Amino acid sequence: MDEIFGKVDNLSMFVHPKYNERFSFMDYKQSIKLAKTIFNKFQKSHFKNIVVIESGTSPLITLIKRLNEYKYRDFNLIQLKIPRELDFNLLAWFSAYLSDKEKEEAVVFRDKKMTRIDALKIICNEFSLEDFIGNEKFTIYDSIRNEKKYNNRSKEFQDVLNGTYLFKTFNQKFLLFDEYINAGTIIRNFNGIVRLFSRNPNYKLSAFCIFIDNPEKYKNIEFALYDNRSELECYKNGAYPFENRIDLIGYYYFVNSCDFKKVYLEELQEETSKSNLIDTNEFYLELIKIIRNNNLLEDLISSLTEVQVKNFVSNNDIIRFMLKHLDQKIYGNNKFADFLDQVFELYAPSWSPMPVIYHLDYWNGFEKIVDKINIVCSKVEKKYMNYRFSVINQIIESLEMNKREWEKNIEKELKLL
Repeated sequence: MDEIFGKVDNLSMFVHPKYNERFSFMDYKQSIKLAKTIFNKFQKSHFKNIVVIESGTSPLITLIKRLNEYKYRDFNLIQLKIPRELDFNLLAWFSAYLSDKEKEEAVVFRDKKMTRIDALKIICNEFSLEDFIGNEKFTIYDSIRNEKKYNNRSKEFQDVLNGTYLFKTFNQKFLLFDEYINAGTIIRNFNGIVRLFSRNPNYKLSAFCIFIDNPEKYKNIEFALYDNRSELECYKNGAYPFENRIDLIGYYYFVNSCDFKKVYLEELQEETSKSNLIDTNEFYLELIKIIRNNNLLEDLISSLTEVQVKNFVSNNDIIRFMLKHLDQKIYGNNKFADFLDQVFELYAPSWSPMPVIYHLDYWNGFEKIVDKINIVCSKVEKKYMNYRFSVINQIIESLEMNKREWEKNIEKELKLL
């Protein structure tokens, strides 16, 4: 169990093919130094409102808020989740970020008086965010230039949302921050979503690293600690340590066409604790037996392209994949299956600083053998149903141990300042 869901290290075993070097994530001291650096950048920017993209930035923002200097800040931090896929439930997104009072406030919509949330239900039912933002090809440079012309379908949103906290925020100058701006997808999506609140939003971008050449040429970039020219330096100084770290973040977003929910691991663990929890060793031994008897590891390795990914994978990766596959297969698209998918991603090859192809190869390798995994999983479906909440509860406990250790060491370093 500890081996399957223990400490996370999905970077140090890889040699970067471009730089021919190994890298490691920032340690506790370096993480605090990063928090101080970003805090100082926020202060010097003189923006009163700073919108932070969730959720890989969450541990960094937690660190910033624990700095002594934070007490004397002259800015507000607003954290928002901007989904990568545009088919999410927009009404549920609004519901998550509007206060109860804001949702129930009366508005006049199409000459009728109703609550704000009822008006939003009508508009969202008639509105396609995908059509509004568009499906045309784009690059990170397109997202940064932000020159797209949007249709006037956003006018009704702006009228209904007028007076809310986010409306006021997005109709003032503000700074947008994310850890990595790489492909530009999240920024493209934000560029569209913000126009549901403001006709002419006035904001600048900032990040730990923006993967472009010469960011100083772009007037709408406030700062980037690193860019294409300093990529090697970025990694040598310690790679950004919080990407995909659901264990340190402590929550995740369950997002699909029907839902947009922030799910805390603590609440998930409490929910699973209501069942009769049992020892899971027998179940894991059964999974190992199935993996070995059906040569699943050999099949996975054969399906991979990248040599370093072949050397990286083990039976533990297959177990993590089988768990999320079983839950999805038996119970459909639900928050527990999504949690198990988040855990699967936690231990997958690092997105950065490794080449994206490593993570994609990992994904594709499992896709190539998913039919065989589906067949062997059918043998343990009933057993999984009995062990389900015990498995999930124990995984959360392991992740919480990671977080407790991180917080303990962060607290120790902060006391030394």
